[in-house]
Amino acid sequence: MEESMRLAGAHEVRELLGVSRQRVYQLAARSDFPEPVAALAQGKVWLFGDVERWMIARQLLFARERDKPSEEQVHAPGADLVRAET
Repeated sequence: MEESMRLAGAHEVRELLGVSRQRVYQLAARSDFPEPVAALAQGKVWLFGDVERWMIARQLLFARERDKPSEEQVHAPGADLVRAET
C-alpha cells in the first residue's frame, strides 16, 4: 500500500513531538533525523510518516534504556529488593 504524502513543517513536527520550534531545528540537525523532502522559504518540510517512525523508534530505544538496570543496581547488595520495591 502506498504511503500518503502527508507533509509536516516545523509546526507540525513540534506538535507531534511535543517540543519547541527551536528544539525541532536542533533535532533536524541530527544525523539520525529524517531528511527533509523540501526546503521552502517558510522552512524545511518532512514526510509526516518519516518523522513519526523516527519518534516511535526513539521512544522504544529510550524505554529500553530506562528499563535496563544500571550497573549499581545489578551489583548492589539487595539489588533484587530494590527492583521489587519499584
